[in-house]
Formats: sequence, C-alpha cells, structure tokens
Amino acid sequence: MDHILSLCTACRIPRTRGMATVSGLTKDSKVHMNLLEDHTFINYKQQLENVEIVKQRLGRPLTYAEKLLYGHLDKPHEQDIERGVSYLKLRPDRVACQDATAQMAILQFMSANMPSVATPSTVHCDHLIQAQKSGPEDLERAIKLNKEKTMLSQVLY
Repeated sequence: MDHILSLCTACRIPRTRGMATVSGLTKDSKVHMNLLEDHTFINYKQQLENVEIVKQRLGRPLTYAEKLLYGHLDKPHEQDIERGVSYLKLRPDRVACQDATAQMAILQFMSANMPSVATPSTVHCDHLIQAQKSGPEDLERAIKLNKEKTMLSQVLY
C-alpha cells in the first residue's frame, strides 16, 4: 500500500517539459533516418534553429504541428508565414511515394538520366501481395507477378 501511495505522490511532482533525449545525444549528433541507410541523417540542429526563428517572428508559442512544419522551412527568416494564406517552401527529410504514382515518378527520373534524387525517397507498395492461400505462398506469387516492379525499386536503391 505504501508503494502505491509513493507512486501517486510522485505523479503530482511538477515537471518541466523539454526535448526528449537519449543519453549521449545532442543537437549536433548524427541520427540515422533508418537502419538501412548509413548516409542519411536527421538534421535536428537546423530544425530547432528554424523553430526558434519562427517562434521569435510570430511572438508566440508554437503547436506541435507548427514545429514539425516550420522546422523544415527552407529560409525561415524570409518566408511569409500567415496561416491559411502563405505557401511554405519546405525541405523535407524524406519523400514517401506510393504505388503506381511512385513508379511513374521513378521512371521520369530515370528517363532524365539523373544519377540520384535530392531528397531520400521511399516507395510504398501496399497492394502487391494478395491473400489467397497462405503467407509464404502468397508472397512467392507476388514476387513472381511483380518482378519488374521489384527490380525497378532495387535499381534505384
């Protein structure tokens, strides 16, 4: 019973909010975007600087959504920032494309003889595997049916 009371008391201790951190990480740390790409990093330092610039310009605290968007502004000192009116020039960390639209965009890049894209890109094809028999059999069937699409995405990686 004393253990439960101490937990309840601990919950009432006022805490300050801050950036979620992991031991040893700083704003300057290089954090990988994912486990498969060792050459792409999230630029937290730039994002935090952008958020501070916009917060000073607007003179008010920012919502979580605003921090996400404004953290990716191209030139936070120069851009017009008026909710519902301004068009923002953003620099995303990654571009996620989906299904046939992604494949058409990739083909356009390939036909333009571009060696790579400016921003890391991911293709999500969520409808290529149809459930008919069992997991392993359906996966093997999907790989055979979509061999061209699979080869295309391997070429671009």
